[in-house]
Amino acid sequence: MEEQKALPHMVHPHDTLRLGLGSLKDQASVVHPVEAIQKSYPKNQVELKLGMLRNLYGSALPARMQLDRQILSKAGRLPGMPSSHLGLQSLTGELDDFCFESYVGFAEDSETPGPDMHSLMEAKHKMGLPPVTRSIL
Repeated sequence: MEEQKALPHMVHPHDTLRLGLGSLKDQASVVHPVEAIQKSYPKNQVELKLGMLRNLYGSALPARMQLDRQILSKAGRLPGMPSSHLGLQSLTGELDDFCFESYVGFAEDSETPGPDMHSLMEAKHKMGLPPVTRSIL
């Protein structure tokens, strides 16, 4: 649960033209303990549920559930188009949850332009840096 508390090392040079001016201040922020617990809660619940199923039904059922989850998480649309992962949401029960993201924060409603196709394809084929959004500083 410990997050990185030191300044990160620069693995590759910063692409200023594509990413804008670099700042280590945003990358070095310390995470609050409650935020760390909230981020790890879904993962811990899945591990707990799989452990209980393993104890009740043996190791085949949790292995099959994990395979189903991997298959459904890989299915998606072309880069640049958001995928809803409806099958994965129905498997995990996220369709029953009503949270902030259910009614606010859709990419279609955003006024800022999304990442460019060049960056998306580089990230998909693991050729360059991860995709970033265009912004004016």
